[in-house]
Amino acid sequence: MDLPSGYRPDSEIDDEAMDPVWVQLAAILVARIDAGQYPAGRAIPSLSQLRQEFGVARGTIVKVTNFLADQGLVRPVHGRGVFVLPRG
Repeated sequence: MDLPSGYRPDSEIDDEAMDPVWVQLAAILVARIDAGQYPAGRAIPSLSQLRQEFGVARGTIVKVTNFLADQGLVRPVHGRGVFVLPRG
């Protein structure tokens, strides 16, 4: 699945947008990875930090991190976090 373009690292979730919330969040996180805000080898914010920032359910964040892992962008490490993988 290709994520929609137009999302920036500072975008916010829009409950009235045509894109589902999880797609919006995935696109924002990818924009942050692309911008170097979450560099390769470093963890993205924790589940609780993302919940607080975006105001979405835990299940939504789990869905997004699983999607990003399936896309080869991140790797969850049990008990440590979700780490950005090098690209290329």
